[in-house]
Amino acid sequence: MINSRTRLFALVAAVAVLSVTSPPTVHAASRAVTSAATSGWVRFGHFAPAAGPVDVSVDGVPFASGIAFKTVSDYLPLTAGSHRFEVRPADQPDAPAVLDIDADVPAAGSITVSAVSSTDGLAASVFDDALTQPPEGQALVRFVHAAPIVETVDIRLPDGTFAARDVAYLSATPYLPISPGQYDVDIVGSDTGEVLLHISGWSIAMGVQSSVIVVEGVDGQLDVAPVRDAVSTAVAPIGGVATGDGGMARLRNWGDGGSSLPGAVVAVAVLVAACLLFERRRTRCAS
Repeated sequence: MINSRTRLFALVAAVAVLSVTSPPTVHAASRAVTSAATSGWVRFGHFAPAAGPVDVSVDGVPFASGIAFKTVSDYLPLTAGSHRFEVRPADQPDAPAVLDIDADVPAAGSITVSAVSSTDGLAASVFDDALTQPPEGQALVRFVHAAPIVETVDIRLPDGTFAARDVAYLSATPYLPISPGQYDVDIVGSDTGEVLLHISGWSIAMGVQSSVIVVEGVDGQLDVAPVRDAVSTAVAPIGGVATGDGGMARLRNWGDGGSSLPGAVVAVAVLVAACLLFERRRTRCAS
C-alpha cells in the first residue's frame, strides 16, 4: 500500500517541477499591470541604421535588450498612461541615453515605440498597432514609412494596382486585408513614379498580421524590415516575431510565447511513477 509519506513526496516533487518549468514572468516593467482595462501592449522597434544594438528601459526599469537594426522586441504589458523610454547602446547600462521617448500607452491598445533615422540623426516615433483578427481566410498587412531619404512613397502590387499612395515619412497605412501567398511589391516615389525598391518574394500566411517598415538601409538606400505583429488572435499579443517573412531580411525569432508546461507534465508523471515503484519495492523487501 502507498503510505502518506510517499503521497506527500510525490506531491512535493510535482509542485517543484512545475515551479521550475513554468514559463518565466515578464520584465519588472510589466508587473504593475492590474487588468486589461487599465493596461496596454508595447514593443520597441529598431529602425535606425546608424545605431547598433540597443537596450531599452521604461521608467528606469529594463524593458528589452540587444535589439538590433530591423528587429522588434516582444510585446509586453504596461499600465496605461505616460511612460518614459530610454534607449542606450547594448550592454552599457551606465551610458547616457542616446534617445529619450515619452509615449502614452493606450488602455487595451498596442503601440510600437521606435528609434528611426532622420535628416538630423536619430529620432523617435510611436506607431499605433491596432491589432485585430484578420478576416476569415485572409491576412493583414500595413506599410510604415520610416526612411527620411524620400518624402512620400506609393506601394504598388504586381498587377499594377496600388495598395497605398502618398505614404508620408513617419506615417503608416491602415492594415489591409490580403490573400495569403507570395508577392512582389514595388516601393515607388510618389512624385516621380520611379521604382525605388523592388521587394521580391514577400510572403504572408493566413491569419497573420504583419507590418512592412520601409527604412533607410546601412548603405543609405531604401530597405525594408518586415515584422510579424500578431497571429490568428483577437486578444492581447503574446510576443512579436521579427522575421524575414519570405527572405527580405535576416530571420530572427523573438519567441512565440510557447509554454514549457507539456514538459512539466511529463516530468511530474515520471517522478510520481518513480515514487510508486520505489514504495512497492520497499514494501516487498519489508515483507
